[in-house]
Amino acid sequence: MAFTTRGALSAVYSPPAETGRLPAEWVERYRADEPCIVYAVLSYATPIAWVLGDGQVIIPDCCHTLIMSRHQQLCRTWL
Repeated sequence: MAFTTRGALSAVYSPPAETGRLPAEWVERYRADEPCIVYAVLSYATPIAWVLGDGQVIIPDCCHTLIMSRHQQLCRTWL
């Protein structure tokens, strides 16, 4: 389900082109996965989790702000 929570946390069905604060190695992975992404969760416009068409869930294991880390924990619970 697509959603927005006062701008800090959102989810979309089509992957955004912007990668925000995603580290370079994860930007490469995100770009490679982009054609197959069916759902993306964003924290302050940074993709923090995405789901591929085959159901695989990707949650980058990289350091973000404290709030982004909390949002990723929510993704681990939801997805």
